[in-house]
Amino acid sequence: MSFSNKIILEAKSVSKYFGTITALENVNLTIKEGECLGVVGDNGAGKSTFMKVLSGLYKPRKGALYFNGNEEVLESQRDSQNLGLEMGYQDLALAGDLPIGENVFLGRE
Repeated sequence: MSFSNKIILEAKSVSKYFGTITALENVNLTIKEGECLGVVGDNGAGKSTFMKVLSGLYKPRKGALYFNGNEEVLESQRDSQNLGLEMGYQDLALAGDLPIGENVFLGRE
């Protein structure tokens, strides 16, 4: 299987702080078209924080995000969704009375 060299998502030197706590420091990520990857690490390593930056929930303090070569400033999760990026949160209590598929599309019916 061959992959494209087209970069679809790139994070450059992304940093995020919560007061005096450093959650992310100069994180870089490049994803090319056709790639599938997982983000793994110890508890407290910043995985969820980084995903929340990519999904528009958090704004990075430093760094830049690029989608299909264009720098993007995500003002909200809707901005991220409009670019085709989605986030599946680790929250089991979102809408317990709805099936999984309806939870995934909640807010976009």
